[in-house]
Amino acid sequence: MRHTLASLVVAASLLSVASSEASAWVCRAVGIGSGGYGRSFSVIDAKLIALRRCENYSPLPVCTILWCRPGG
Repeated sequence: MRHTLASLVVAASLLSVASSEASAWVCRAVGIGSGGYGRSFSVIDAKLIALRRCENYSPLPVCTILWCRPGG
């Protein structure tokens, strides 16, 4: 019984780690001569981070989101 309970606890903790990892978003922004990635648990924050990183390294601060997807 103890081994079964221990196995269930381990399985539940692994599932919680996997589900929290899958809820993260990764976005890529591209611009003139630069690009940037953003990663966050919120899709809006991931987009903003990618755009800021792209615009910081671009000679002309005009960047667009190329893609966003869950995971990382």
